[in-house]
Amino acid sequence: MRTRHLLTAASAVVLLALTGCSSSDPKPDTAACKTAMAKQLDQAIADGDQAKESDRPAACDEVDTKTLERITGELTADKVGEVVDDAFTDTAGQPSAECRAWIEDELLSSEDIDAANGMDVCGGLTGEQLDQAIEDVTNDLTNEGATPAP
Repeated sequence: MRTRHLLTAASAVVLLALTGCSSSDPKPDTAACKTAMAKQLDQAIADGDQAKESDRPAACDEVDTKTLERITGELTADKVGEVVDDAFTDTAGQPSAECRAWIEDELLSSEDIDAANGMDVCGGLTGEQLDQAIEDVTNDLTNEGATPAP
């Protein structure tokens, strides 16, 4: 949620930089403009709530407003895509509900956990991730008052 607000604020900062006049130069360097705007957007995102309105990058002086709006839309869409990708990446390597249930059952019913079976049930996790999942479920059970088998 916070990322969405930062991205919205940063996009607004970049859009504010679009105001101003542009000349009638027939071939402005839109690639340089987009690069400069991307740097501004990245800085605005990094600054978060402290982001300040910025001026139109010098590289964009000769670019018309319609093109600037298109570039801003492209940059914003790219950043939204990155946020979505990051959200999915953050969940990679997390145990499924089925995996957590299997770990809980193993902890409550036996002294040892059969890691080979765990890799089958919790497919996709590395050994380290499975160990972390076992530790997390153990902590959850302990905090809920359940006692894993000795």
